[in-house]
Amino acid sequence: MSEHSEPRTFAALAVPSFRYVWTATVLYFLAIFAQMIARGWLAHELSGTKAGLGAVTLAYGVVSVIFTPIGGVMADRLNKRRVTAWMVFAMAVLSAALFVALATGRLTYWMLLVASGCEAVIFAFIVPARMALTVELVGRDLLHNAVALSQISMNLNRIIGPFLAGVLMAAAWSGPEGVYLLGTVVCLAATVCVLKVPATAGVPRSDATDRSPFSELRSGIAYVRANPPLGQLLVTSLIVTMFGFSYMTFLPAVSEELFGKGADGYAALAAAAAVGGLATALGIAGRFGARHGWNIQIVSGVGFGLGVIALGLAPSYATALLVCVALGACIAGFQSMNATLVMANADTLYHGRLQSMLQLGFSGFGLAGLPLGLLADAAGLRPTMVAMGSICAVTVGVAPLRRRLGRARSAGETAPTALETVG
Repeated sequence: MSEHSEPRTFAALAVPSFRYVWTATVLYFLAIFAQMIARGWLAHELSGTKAGLGAVTLAYGVVSVIFTPIGGVMADRLNKRRVTAWMVFAMAVLSAALFVALATGRLTYWMLLVASGCEAVIFAFIVPARMALTVELVGRDLLHNAVALSQISMNLNRIIGPFLAGVLMAAAWSGPEGVYLLGTVVCLAATVCVLKVPATAGVPRSDATDRSPFSELRSGIAYVRANPPLGQLLVTSLIVTMFGFSYMTFLPAVSEELFGKGADGYAALAAAAAVGGLATALGIAGRFGARHGWNIQIVSGVGFGLGVIALGLAPSYATALLVCVALGACIAGFQSMNATLVMANADTLYHGRLQSMLQLGFSGFGLAGLPLGLLADAAGLRPTMVAMGSICAVTVGVAPLRRRLGRARSAGETAPTALETVG
């Protein structure tokens, strides 16, 4: 699809196999964001501290750092369709286990830590496999649209998920266990959707197992080192996700401690961010491709950092709601364009590994949770969020200068790469 053609927001859904993958993504994102609300609230209730909230994300981060590179290599070596299906089914099993623990009154804080680690393993495999499979199904021309549609599914469920979680958690007949029962059902449905993708899709290249997994990992790192713009995209994404996205960890505390709004207020803040993200993703899907990528990435990344600062300084709950709308819009634009620039301009042989490197940002987000939680307990929530946002804004803001300096140094030595000429 040409970038100058009439906008087609849902163009990639014309590909039948991608429709199944996208539907599965919608379903398991629903489970993820509903359970995120339940898990955050349970962690806060069981631990009673912001450090307790951070420790749950730390468990995710530690496990994710170990398994995410492995997941990327496996996405390039194994059948991507099968990996995706098995991992979605594993999410259903994990949801069912937590439902049983809650329903029987046996859930403890350490179980939340274990569940967070298990979820990290699942995501370490599912995200690279699903994204690499998506590229194979839609091709490069529709890649930016498919990535934006994934953002749409995510942000749509950042509205629906918290809403359903709030309803179920508040209902006397349900409570948090209802959230995990919902997750079990929708993840089983998502598994069925992935299995409807033709078995011929996602088959690895014939020489995928000629080298050891560690050799494959080293070759992926070497590929990034040989393409500096790729490295810049990956490092920027890591820092922004690690420090900026951690604002989600503190939303329960923002709601309860800063404004006294409780679980309902937490769900509303999360939903407000989703509204902004959904609006941005819808706009990007039909109107902007890789040609606009650098500009959108820079503006939205800096805006996200400033938004985190504004949330930390918000004088009222109403202001915080408005800020969260802007935050959601900015992070959706940043993530969509960052992923599009990486995947559209890289060799398909490395897509799984590159996607896993992007996913390491969420590993960093998990690792930063506990230290930032401890900092918030010691220095205060507002100063901590101001510092987080400042790191993001500066990191993204100086990236264009670093890129121009890199081009100046290499002028006359090598031809510009595809990434350097995009945007």
